[in-house]
Amino acid sequence: MIIGPRRLALIGAIAAVVLTIILYPLLVATPFDLKDITIQLSSVELTSGGEGAQKLDLLIRLNVTNASEYTLTTSKIEYELLADDVAAGTDIISYEDVPVNGRPALFPNQPVTLPHTFTLEYSDQRADLFNKILSGSEDIRWSITGKASIESGTSFQEKEFSSEL
Repeated sequence: MIIGPRRLALIGAIAAVVLTIILYPLLVATPFDLKDITIQLSSVELTSGGEGAQKLDLLIRLNVTNASEYTLTTSKIEYELLADDVAAGTDIISYEDVPVNGRPALFPNQPVTLPHTFTLEYSDQRADLFNKILSGSEDIRWSITGKASIESGTSFQEKEFSSEL
């Protein structure tokens, strides 16, 4: 069986398209630097829960600033919240099931605030913290540590962060 010139051209075109699809992310990576991304805890507020409640819902706000020249996004932020150096718990802010165009856009040199509801479960170790939060105490020292998945159209990197109020 001889391959004719038309069939050979078709096979060549298909191979070129397949190679382009496979090699494009390797050749055209967006060179952003993780040092240009800052993630800071901006506030922690009680949104629901009261006396006798077994859980409190806290609104966590993270300010994400992108100082690079590229527009980026995030797919996931894993964090641990601490109150007065005592672990309050861990949680994940996930946008992995959201298409890229629906995720938070991190535009160059513009801070973006990402709100997230954190549920604080009651335990004997957290009884004092529960009382402080319910009394509206302003002297709680909140801190957060974690890592965020930062993405461009063709690159993916993980940024570790730590911040304190």
